[in-house]
Amino acid sequence: MSNKLAVKALNQYRKRDIFSYLGLRYYLESSAGRECRWIKDICTRLATNSQHSSYLKTHHFKDYSDGQFVHRNIYLPSPNEVLAETALISEMSKYETFHPKPYVYSYRFAEEDDKTGVFQPYFNGFKERQKYIADACWKLDEGVVLYTDIKKFYPSINAKSALDTWNRLCEESGIDLKFKNLGLEILKKHNKVSVSDDTGKGILTGPIFSHVIANLLLDAIDVKMYEVTNGNYCRYVDDVVLIGTYDEVTKWRSTLESLYDELDLELHDGDKDFTVTIANWLEGENDFEKSFGIEWISLIGDLKRFLIANPEKITELKVVFKENNIRIPIIDYSNAVKESTYLQRFQDWRGQYKWATKAVKKLNITSLLEQAKKCEVNFKIKIDDILSSGTAKTPYEEKRTTPKLRYLSGRLLYLMDDESLGILAAKLSKYSDLYFIEKVMNAVATRNVSGVMKMGVDATHVASQLLRVNNEKVTIGEARENSPVFQQSLSILDINGVEHDFIGESTNLSLLAKADNIRELMSSEDGFIKEFACLHGALPSRHQQTLDISFDRDEELALDVLNQLQQSSHC
Repeated sequence: MSNKLAVKALNQYRKRDIFSYLGLRYYLESSAGRECRWIKDICTRLATNSQHSSYLKTHHFKDYSDGQFVHRNIYLPSPNEVLAETALISEMSKYETFHPKPYVYSYRFAEEDDKTGVFQPYFNGFKERQKYIADACWKLDEGVVLYTDIKKFYPSINAKSALDTWNRLCEESGIDLKFKNLGLEILKKHNKVSVSDDTGKGILTGPIFSHVIANLLLDAIDVKMYEVTNGNYCRYVDDVVLIGTYDEVTKWRSTLESLYDELDLELHDGDKDFTVTIANWLEGENDFEKSFGIEWISLIGDLKRFLIANPEKITELKVVFKENNIRIPIIDYSNAVKESTYLQRFQDWRGQYKWATKAVKKLNITSLLEQAKKCEVNFKIKIDDILSSGTAKTPYEEKRTTPKLRYLSGRLLYLMDDESLGILAAKLSKYSDLYFIEKVMNAVATRNVSGVMKMGVDATHVASQLLRVNNEKVTIGEARENSPVFQQSLSILDINGVEHDFIGESTNLSLLAKADNIRELMSSEDGFIKEFACLHGALPSRHQQTLDISFDRDEELALDVLNQLQQSSHC
């Protein structure tokens, strides 16, 4: 049985990058890697003492403007550092000093026994913020809600400010010296790579420790602004909301701007900085009520329960889903079920909830298919209703509409047939903020991945996960070029096992993706590739088999489309 830190790391990084995830899987195949003590003591020591900065630099889609793609540099730590990072953040969660304030809704620490990741789910904070703003609005007779955010937040964080903040809060908390030193070494490595790559002032975008540092850096400003505004302030990552009269929020924004200026941070202006009247804001108060999308949550929950209770029916379920154009990935939990400790816990679950046995018995392939089709019908009705109302006329209308369209269209990618996806993609093309999902839909509908490959590894990966379900060859077409973005996207197709029509020179990353020349890659000068190759071993590729088999019963279903769509601009 694996330990909670291992599963936290897997669930957290599966949401970020397939190379990081698979590297972790190979690391955790060893008996030592599965031990909590190994992760807390050995991984942290290795990460602290290592002088090498082993990050995989990947290119993610940021924007499409004036006929050109704009990419964001995302850095992924090597497997050992991921585990050390997970141990560090889990330890930090035990100290109140490191927790974000109640009016900060981004990257809150998960409970110690929660294996879904080191942070609470994204959508929880999103909905809580919505309620917070609503409560503040109802207390005022009239006024406005002001939205603003920070330009290039993570790359703009100064290394010295981050280090000073970390040192100060470690002293205040009394956290163990080994964890303080680990954090210092990680920050030093971030700064080293930022300087050498000229990608920022000291903090890398991608590692999960960056999220924690960002929250800690702004903590004093959060406290100050909450006091200044009498509680009419909240923040999610770099997105700040102020509620009050127009004169008040204008004054408060000026105060906020001055405080950020002291940290060399700059607020956006233009479309990302706007106000909306309280009356208009309250029209969208219930946009994300608790029942929104409950049928999807039920479907995914029941699917996992069925797979755990009936591992022998996985092939039959895959066939039925494929015949009905359902692209939800089916994970084999049979290894987890074989573990006696798990069997005992499954019995405990059935005993604790009297309805559980009956509920599991009701689950079958037919009922799951019916649930999926019901979701498809309901989501199509909801999205057609939104699309029929036309494009947003104000920044606030767009802020209300876009998350709902992403939520619905992201799930329809798993449920619609190819022809319907193509039709929906055409409708979404009117919305610039939905460019990412529109192009993924087109790639799935046509099996031409030219568009997503130009966008970057994140777009290519979410398309690959959907395309690999049918296991049919894809066309690369006009995307062929000798650029880092293309080469990385090609590696994503290969590591997912998606057959394509490209023949050309291979990079070290593409060789790693195909598990070719592993022995040579074990001596690579690239620290990430070297560690990954050593963990994989000089064997035929195990990538697809590993992706299809769960590591642990608490590993989440790999819904990478939804993970990418819900990520902030900082991953």
